[in-house]
Amino acid sequence: MIITDSNPGSIKVPQKLKNPLCILTIITTTLTIILAAVQITRGVNYFDVFTYLNVALQYSGVVTGSTNMVSGPPLMPFLTSLVFRLGFVSSSVIIILNAIIFIFGVVGLYLLLNERFNEIQSFTACLIYISLPLIFSWAASGSIDVPAISFSIWTMYFMVRGVEKNSKYLYLVIPMLMVAILTRYTTALLIIPLLFYFIIGTDFLQNAGKPLKRIILALCIIAPFIIYAYLKITYFAYLILLVIDPLLFGKSFGVGDAAYNPDNLYYLNHMLNYIAVGPIKGNYYEILSPSLGSASILAFVITALVIAGLGIYIYTLLERKLENENIISKSGIAQVIILGVLVISGIYSFFTAPYLITDIIVFLICLLIYNLLRDVGGKNLKMDLLFMLWFFTFFIMHSITPVKVDRYLITVAPALAYFIFLGLSVIIERYKSKISGKSLRSWGLYVAVGLVFLTSTTVTFAGHTPNTCLIKYVEPTTQWLEEYDSQYQDKIIFSDYSPAVSWSMKKMVTTTVLSDYNNTDEFSSMLINSNAEYYIDVFSDPKPTLNGYRVINKTDLITIYQMVH
Repeated sequence: MIITDSNPGSIKVPQKLKNPLCILTIITTTLTIILAAVQITRGVNYFDVFTYLNVALQYSGVVTGSTNMVSGPPLMPFLTSLVFRLGFVSSSVIIILNAIIFIFGVVGLYLLLNERFNEIQSFTACLIYISLPLIFSWAASGSIDVPAISFSIWTMYFMVRGVEKNSKYLYLVIPMLMVAILTRYTTALLIIPLLFYFIIGTDFLQNAGKPLKRIILALCIIAPFIIYAYLKITYFAYLILLVIDPLLFGKSFGVGDAAYNPDNLYYLNHMLNYIAVGPIKGNYYEILSPSLGSASILAFVITALVIAGLGIYIYTLLERKLENENIISKSGIAQVIILGVLVISGIYSFFTAPYLITDIIVFLICLLIYNLLRDVGGKNLKMDLLFMLWFFTFFIMHSITPVKVDRYLITVAPALAYFIFLGLSVIIERYKSKISGKSLRSWGLYVAVGLVFLTSTTVTFAGHTPNTCLIKYVEPTTQWLEEYDSQYQDKIIFSDYSPAVSWSMKKMVTTTVLSDYNNTDEFSSMLINSNAEYYIDVFSDPKPTLNGYRVINKTDLITIYQMVH
């Protein structure tokens, strides 16, 4: 679809620039450049990003020795290290890489959505995706969450394209999935919706032979690399541990972690905040972690419209089914009963069982729904159920796993945007005939919806961005220490913000937190026994008095202690 000029006498625009994908790419690139520039100016603002930077330093050879951090996902540190090897060592590298991969992901989402919607609809759905608070605030942050979802989107696209149009795309599914997993371990659960679409898309028992061969061939080709990586990169062993631990230990998993939260309804209770957060001005962390803020009026309005639209859509499907077939047959009644049992079992297991059991139940529910409605839903139903399973697979896992951070829910962002748009599109298509103006009816309403989302999020983000981040206070302090002790590289240093201090000093600094000890005497003894020459305290308030150590530098936020010899 090409957006046409409503005024024949208007300035002529090249046809390529009227293509929704081209316009989307320009908008996304412009926004991402601004977001990256803001992030680079204000500095890295998240603890884990420094971890990735420190691992990149080790990969590049800038820093030698064990980081004790290589159990994390290696892809982003590896890509960052390639630039470090060229001599450009800066935190802006990982931010720029984030930005590029984000743009790549948005283009992939457009192509994926275009398998279900027309071009202008796909364009609008992508604007909604970009505008989700978690996506907008983390798109160019240096974290691994948005890159992981970008690669996940392309994995899904290759599966859908391979099943529906050209099976050669299936060669790319496994390699892209591995890229996504190497970016973030939880992406491994993407196997569930991928398997679902492969089954329903190929009529698995009858026609899966050729597509399955392509996937197996791709798997065989990369298998040696997977085995090598498992042997050489501890991340894979850590991946298995992180998948198994919540299954074995349930609510006890993660006890003691700052993000420990056993409430299974945590994300559901804050779902409106993940659609649009308010107020317009506030604390920066309210947009990084929307649960700290409040849902905006837009979120309530959109949710009401989406629920109405999805309700109409489901009712229409059921109405068609009843018109085309007598569902009162024995087979129909049996399937409905089984579906009801599965739904009840799924709700029960959500509160009582490991997440994988609930995910499997939802997988079976989607298969049964497809079998019941395939004759009236067609290809659209396949895509709807794919995104539905995508959403619930990760939503259930993160809700049941008792370590909860808002940004973890980025894994469901494409599916959330999909259903927000689907619900709104039903309303638009139902009532657009009452709108005067052909352009407004054909594409104007959709563009208006996308711009409302984008404007709301942009204004809110601008009202929440801080002038600077904590690293801007850490760097002058570590520079002072480097000048104070020219032999600092040979000294043992501890800190309660070690990733940032390690990055700033380009040396491995050991993590220790005062609150983990019974008292300051016990903490001081640990430092002395560890032969720590310096302790850099960032977070304690008030700052402690440490036996055996003296304060050599103190600012409003940070204090440096040195061992008394």
